[in-house]
Amino acid sequence: MKSIVSMLSRYMLALCFSSFFIFGGITVYFMVSYYEKELVEVETEILGGVEETLIREVSRVQNFLEFNRNNAQIQAIKNIKNFILEAHSLATNLYETYKDSMSEQELQTLIKETLRSLVHNFSDSYIFIIGMDGIEQLNTEHPSLEQQNVIDAQTANGRFIIRDMISLIKAKNEGYIDYLWSKPGKKGKSYEKKSYIKLFAPYNWIIGTGAYRDTITLKTQTESLKRISKINVGKDGYIFAGTYSGISLLGPAKGKNILNMKDSNSVKIIQKMIALAKSGGGFLSYTTPSVDPRYKTHRKLSYCTAVPEWNWYIGSGANIDILERKLKNEKDKLWETLIINISAVCALLLLYFITILYFSERFKRMLTDNFSSFRSFFRKGTDSPEKIDRSQIAFTEFDQMAKLANSMIDSREAAKKDLLKSEITYREIFNATKDAIAVMDIDKRIFIDVNQAFLDFFGMGRTEAIGMSPEAISFNTPPYDNKYAAELFQKAQSGESVHFEWMVKKSNGEPFWTDNLARVATIAGQKKLLIVMRDITERKKMQKIMIQTEKMMSVGGLAAGMAHEINNPLGVIMQVTQNIIRRTSPTLKSNIPVAEKCNIDLDNLRHYMDKRGITDYLHGIQEAGNRAASIVRSMLDFSRKSNSAKSSGDIEAVIETALSLASNDYDLKKQYDFKKIKIIRDYSSPPLFNFTEMELSQVILNLIKNAAQALSDDENKHKVPTITIRTSSSANIIRLEIEDNGPGIPHQDIKRVFEPFYTTKGPGLGTGLGLSVSYFIITQNHGGTITVDSTVGEGTRFTITLPIL
Repeated sequence: MKSIVSMLSRYMLALCFSSFFIFGGITVYFMVSYYEKELVEVETEILGGVEETLIREVSRVQNFLEFNRNNAQIQAIKNIKNFILEAHSLATNLYETYKDSMSEQELQTLIKETLRSLVHNFSDSYIFIIGMDGIEQLNTEHPSLEQQNVIDAQTANGRFIIRDMISLIKAKNEGYIDYLWSKPGKKGKSYEKKSYIKLFAPYNWIIGTGAYRDTITLKTQTESLKRISKINVGKDGYIFAGTYSGISLLGPAKGKNILNMKDSNSVKIIQKMIALAKSGGGFLSYTTPSVDPRYKTHRKLSYCTAVPEWNWYIGSGANIDILERKLKNEKDKLWETLIINISAVCALLLLYFITILYFSERFKRMLTDNFSSFRSFFRKGTDSPEKIDRSQIAFTEFDQMAKLANSMIDSREAAKKDLLKSEITYREIFNATKDAIAVMDIDKRIFIDVNQAFLDFFGMGRTEAIGMSPEAISFNTPPYDNKYAAELFQKAQSGESVHFEWMVKKSNGEPFWTDNLARVATIAGQKKLLIVMRDITERKKMQKIMIQTEKMMSVGGLAAGMAHEINNPLGVIMQVTQNIIRRTSPTLKSNIPVAEKCNIDLDNLRHYMDKRGITDYLHGIQEAGNRAASIVRSMLDFSRKSNSAKSSGDIEAVIETALSLASNDYDLKKQYDFKKIKIIRDYSSPPLFNFTEMELSQVILNLIKNAAQALSDDENKHKVPTITIRTSSSANIIRLEIEDNGPGIPHQDIKRVFEPFYTTKGPGLGTGLGLSVSYFIITQNHGGTITVDSTVGEGTRFTITLPIL
């Protein structure tokens, strides 16, 4: 065998120099040829494509009209039969129901009047009943014929139609019959009519109705025009239609007779279109006349064809001016591309000529190493199972690569079988896992596969889930909104495994929390987004409860330590302040002797202290000390567990006690009086249960005083300040609601109202411990719950639930 490397070494230089000139000339030649070919193809694509589109769209409309025309007649015939069958069934039911309770005449009248009230699909259709003796029993269009013998009635062509109906009934009991008959209100002219009749055996009646063929056709035409008027051809195209007599049915001149309408070249375009349509269809180029200000005049190419059964022509057209502008743009682009390509080839050939001498020698040394790379490449194989025929290989190097390629194909076929087994195992595991798993198309952002746990999570079927967007199961509420979802999606696309929590909803709208892991995975050779979900709704609820409980416990320990440390220096401050006030008082007898010895006039001293504000400072120290003592007591109440024993009691009695205490409350600083507040008692006499009366009284009094203070802050002085207290019970739960119509609590403060030392009141008006202590008493000491709902400007409601033990 010959060596490729040796042969390439010999002929490399000769080949390179000759290819420089040959390749340059051939490339430019083919570029020009390709340019000319593209010009032809573009022109064919733009103009020829338009013609194909027009033919396709008009043919589709023509097929639609043909289908409607055939189907309408068939459906109308079925409808008149179904109408008579329903009427016969109704008459039979009435007969069977009342044959023993009504006289024959009364029952006949009932049946006829009932059938008279039935409604037809067509306005000129009616129901009739004829006896086998020829007596007309019912005619909803001509009641004057009732009770007359019409057996000798004839059609316009002399046919005894009543006798033929009786003969048909005698032979088959029911069936269709065709004949000519006049329409209601149009005497003197007969129309084709098809009726269905059926024998009503109890009274030997023939019950029948029919439909006129031209009425069916007119209704079909009207409905068909309504449908095709909504069809658009391309961006600006539309379907037009008209009659052979020139009446426009669809298009800018709808309703007008445009048979003699001419374009700017005096061509009667409608007559031309009708001629083309009658000849089997064809194209017509013309300039559109100005028949409607909404449609500008332009050159147009239209295709039209016929609907011969209705004497119609239909068609559609395209704006030639737009097509020619588009064709010019495409030609300009091709010319620019040709110039750029020729310039690029010239530059590449020049670069090739300069570097060929340097790289020719180096290429010889590198060629053998490159073949090793080729062998590695062929190990990857192709999708085809066909092997390379080694007998056709002429060179040793290629023969070695062919051997490796054939070995690669054998290995790949074995791997395919293993992959199939792995796929089956994967699918079983995929559907067996309890976590919800979804595979999402990254480009379309829709689910393309989900497991059974996903369907169970969201309460939906597989067909509903496949093709669904993730937004359909997301609540899209901040911070879990589309913006945050887009950030997570970008992280996952970058190859990062994204772990996050999200609030989703089931198919019935029920919300729940999921813990999610999303990452990009290669499935079937394509990158998809794999999402694993786990329901953590209960865990979120427990976390919320644990966080609030931990806050209460940690603050409780802090409060106990602070209270004991503050109490001692606080007592000294208050005692010393009180002694200063007493020992400078001129009214205390024991102060007088000492003041005289020191030559001090106590009255002047008191007057001096008042003038300099020293007395006010001392009273301020006392007031601040009392307030600090109150805070310390609240902290101690918060920190220590109650030692009071629970006993059975009536919660409404505790409420009344708290109201009695609150009614004596008057705040000098805020100047509110509790007695001016309207109290609404909505009691339901709940059962007795075990609780600590002192603690619940403290909670209720705190909530009532908070409500009263909120009402005093309300700037709306026109509404009556009101506090509503409700009690109720259900199962093993006592429910207490305390609601006011004050200014409400802002949304940003709602979540923190139960936090220790958090207050929305001004300086000196609240410690921030009242609701924290209340929360601790209800949840820890009584095993209940306390929640708050508030609307700014409308009021606040606190709800307490306590278990009945």
